[in-house]
Amino acid sequence: MIIISMIILNISTTIVVANFVEKTCKKCAKNNPNVDYEFCVSSFRSHPGSDSADLRKLGAISLHLIGKNVSNSVEYVEDLLHKKEVDPYKRARLNDCLEVYCEAVVSVEEGKKAYKEGRYDDVNIKVSSVMDAGRVCEDGFREKEGLSSPLTRWNNDTFNLTAIALSIINMLS
Repeated sequence: MIIISMIILNISTTIVVANFVEKTCKKCAKNNPNVDYEFCVSSFRSHPGSDSADLRKLGAISLHLIGKNVSNSVEYVEDLLHKKEVDPYKRARLNDCLEVYCEAVVSVEEGKKAYKEGRYDDVNIKVSSVMDAGRVCEDGFREKEGLSSPLTRWNNDTFNLTAIALSIINMLS
């Protein structure tokens, strides 16, 4: 009987903890119109450990996800810049994006440090600057009619991940 009780307790604890991601994402989406619930849940589900995380740990995971995204964005832009067929205008925009994403990598690292120290106002500033990186990058391509950004998905993911992090940071503040 004790073993059965322990198994039931373990299963119910797992279900409650797993629902915490969904509950947190619902609250984020309710509090911040820039947070997409489905994107939030799938982003956290992509990270091991999110199912057993509390709000503070989800905040740390969100910063990790942003860092991973901006680092991957830097690599993607560098790969695009190595292609010879990129026209000069597009190359200039890609270089601009590379610059803002390299700065974003630094901002995320500084934000993680501030987060560990509980300095949420500083984290908010750093994450907000990363959010702007995706917008700046995307806007550069919109300046020329008919030119589409090869980074739209990356920029959108950066925006969405930062919106999630900012929402969690606001809950913790």
